[in-house]
Amino acid sequence: MKVVLDASAGIAGAMGRDAAPWVSDVVSRATVVLAPDLYVAEVTSGLWKYVIAGHLTIDEAMSRLVDALELVEHRVPATELAAEALREASARRHAVYDLYYAVLARRESAVVVTLDKRLRELVETMRMPVHP
Repeated sequence: MKVVLDASAGIAGAMGRDAAPWVSDVVSRATVVLAPDLYVAEVTSGLWKYVIAGHLTIDEAMSRLVDALELVEHRVPATELAAEALREASARRHAVYDLYYAVLARRESAVVVTLDKRLRELVETMRMPVHP
């Protein structure tokens, strides 16, 4: 099974939160784990928020960043997805960031792995598989 991992699930997996066991399980069972290359920026931003809120030290965040990045085997350049993501985001009136993940999943016939409610709803609306 191919998987597109979004930043919310990647951070959860790296943080060892309650969601981490299923993230690790899904990732370990996947034939390939993909993400648009904006995954790097989104994970970094998410971890920065933990540092600013005082939930992680910068050193802990750096370690979690490495862990989150290692979950993804192949990052697809955003330039390869941009036109389709913009088209879909405009048609669906939905944030373009989510469409990068959805478009990649559709192209690859992959399951989207996310903790993001809005992304989950988008993927379901597009009639594609989403986990959990």
